Amino acid sequence: MIAALLAAALLAAPAAGGVVTPEGLRARYGGIRRLEAEVVQVKEGKHWARPFESRVKLRYTPGRVEWETVAPVQALAVIEGDALYLVGPDGKRRDLGPMAGDPRLEAILRFVRALLSVDLPGIERDFALTYGPGELTATPRPGSQLELFTAVRLRFGADLSIAAVDLETRDEKTHLRFERVEQDPAPAARP
Repeated sequence: MIAALLAAALLAAPAAGGVVTPEGLRARYGGIRRLEAEVVQVKEGKHWARPFESRVKLRYTPGRVEWETVAPVQALAVIEGDALYLVGPDGKRRDLGPMAGDPRLEAILRFVRALLSVDLPGIERDFALTYGPGELTATPRPGSQLELFTAVRLRFGADLSIAAVDLETRDEKTHLRFERVEQDPAPAARP
């Protein structure tokens, strides 16, 4: 679930080939009103017999993020404002109960919103950012509520489109491969 939330957020980033920069990030993803993507998620765990693959549809608007797992099991995670809830295969909404007030969950939701709005100071509240060729790496700051991650890496195509996101914890790795991404407004033409 944490990987799903971060993946939803991590689409707000820039480009391969050259060094990813804050300016490039804002130019490519600033002002997005809608973003949709098809994602293949592969999770590997330290004690898992084999990797687990799922297919996901991501839908974003400034007020709502949907992370819909379509295979192998249908499920939907929704962020609306400051709330996170799940919708099961039966279509029924499931609130998170006591977990809803967990400071770690609040930190994750804050991080998701900061990434989607390209709020670099908001992202840097919990992460140190390193910009490199075709990649942006976010490393949790000491004392952050998000120290459960050891690194979050975003990888980009030559046209600044998101290609992959890697989320790492001490015991688990999640690889998100973006197969189709649409955004409104469309990215500006590049020289």
